[in-house]
Amino acid sequence: MYIHITEPAAAFLTKRQAEHETKELLLRYDSDGCGCAVSGVPMIWLIGERTGEWEQLKHNQPFKLYIHTAQKVFFDEEMTIDFNEKANTLMLKSPQQILSPRMGILLK
Repeated sequence: MYIHITEPAAAFLTKRQAEHETKELLLRYDSDGCGCAVSGVPMIWLIGERTGEWEQLKHNQPFKLYIHTAQKVFFDEEMTIDFNEKANTLMLKSPQQILSPRMGILLK
């Protein structure tokens, strides 16, 4: 799995992570409160401690980004995280689809 992170998105993520130095960036398929494990939304979590099995994602930026191994099925093999300046939020997309036009960052 590879994620291209655009420069504006990288700047946004770096700034958010710098505000919480001890937190790591995780790409999650968040299904909490959605009623079903297969109904969820992609999100970035800033978290202090990873539990379970995690993999570091391959991408083009110097910071680390992880994904829960069991959640890889919800994502495409190649994706892009971009920054939407008008909405001041991230967008997750792949060549096949837009996975999240307004991907949130959750502090855990």
